[in-house]
This record gives sequence, structure tokens and C-alpha cells, in this order.
Amino acid sequence: MKSKNNPKAIVLTAGIGSRINKYTRLIPKSMIKINQKYIFEYIIENLHKAKIKEVIFVVGYKSNLLKPKIIKKCKELEINLKIVVSKKYKTTNTMYSLWLARKFLKKNFIFLHGDLIFSYKMLKQFIKFPHKNSILIDKKPPKDWDDAMKVISNKKLLKYMSKSVSIDEMDGTAIGMYKFDSKGSTILFKSIKELIKKGNVNLWVSDAFNIISKKMKIYMQSTNYVWADVDNLKDLKSAKEIVKKAELK
Repeated sequence: MKSKNNPKAIVLTAGIGSRINKYTRLIPKSMIKINQKYIFEYIIENLHKAKIKEVIFVVGYKSNLLKPKIIKKCKELEINLKIVVSKKYKTTNTMYSLWLARKFLKKNFIFLHGDLIFSYKMLKQFIKFPHKNSILIDKKPPKDWDDAMKVISNKKLLKYMSKSVSIDEMDGTAIGMYKFDSKGSTILFKSIKELIKKGNVNLWVSDAFNIISKKMKIYMQSTNYVWADVDNLKDLKSAKEIVKKAELK
């Protein structure tokens, strides 16, 4: 895998993480430790293994705690880091966080949520997936049904995604890993701009994906590798089990 052909990566870590406030009262969610390692460390190390040399972090809640640790980790691994600070993290959501980093995302990029625990092989598989505008999914029914972002497909293309999709409609669960090329990025940020102009700043990034799925092809890539997004205590338990079993390799 040639590093020069690899995309940039953007990681969103601005949110408060209110659903797991047993921990996030004191620290941002990506600073929760699993097996003595921060969540963001797993992410950065996997990006490094995938030979991704440019990473953008969007931070917000308790960024004074998170920023120096991200800087230190990226420096250790010789990763070119950009940090974008969301000052409106209390009143905005993932779509707005992604928008703040738009000037760095005019070419190929991988987009990840900052609470994602995943296998490096899963990331490698997704990067190699030939379609440049893609969403990674797990076809198995989610353990945490109410909080999972379910997807509906149409001939291997994203049709719609929402937490409210029924079990009869769903074709998988969005893992929280996406990629876009320069053309896809242009369409995505144009749609986000229109939403923000109308005052829609508290939307999930999935709302923008639903709009652009009607304007362009967003392919769905499935994976069988293990993963967990740490939204609540149940998710954290799953993530700890994955790490304990060393299933991230």
C-alpha cells in the first residue's frame, strides 16, 4: 500500500458524550482508557499502520485536555496533524464539526468518528475498496439497536440512513467510517453549506449523507472485522471485550 496514494483522515472528537457521562464529566470521550490506552490512541495508531500521514482532529469539549495528548501522539508517529477547534460544540453536532474542517478536505479523505474502536485490517480493507465515495457497514444486526445508525441500500448504494430504520428495512449498520474523493467532497460540503445557511447546525452528518445520496453514488462496503463505537456503557463493555481478546489486529 503506497502512502502517497492514501487519503487524509479526519477524526471528529468535539462532542460532550452525554450518554456516557460517568466518564465524560471529567474528560472528553476519546480520552476514555481501554486496556490502559486512550480511544484516540487506537485510532491514531491504526491510521499510522495504514500509512496515512495527514490527520485532522476536530476537538471541542475539554479540548484543553485532549489537544496536547493528540499532539504528542502524532509527533511520536511522525503524523502531520491539524487541529480544528469547535467553539460551538454545545449547540452543534457532527455535521457542523465536519464543516469546520472543509478547507483541509478538498481531496481524498477518510472520515471517522472519534469514539471508534476497530481493527487495522478493517481500515486497510476500506482504503483498498475501489469506490472512492463509500460508507463502511456491518451487515449483522446491531447489539445496541436504538442507538445504532442503520442503513438502507439500493443495489449496493446508500439510499438512506437513520437510527429509526426498522429491522425489516435495514441492510446493515453504519460503522462510522466513510471516504470521499474530491468530487464527492465538493458535493458533500455544498449540501452542508446549504443546510447551515438555513440554521440547521445541530444535525448528524448522516443527514447530509441522505441528501447527497440522491445526487451521487455512495457505495456500501461491508466488513466482518470487529468494531465498537463507544456511545454508552454497554458499548464501552463491548470495546473492552474486543481489546481484551486482542481482536483489533
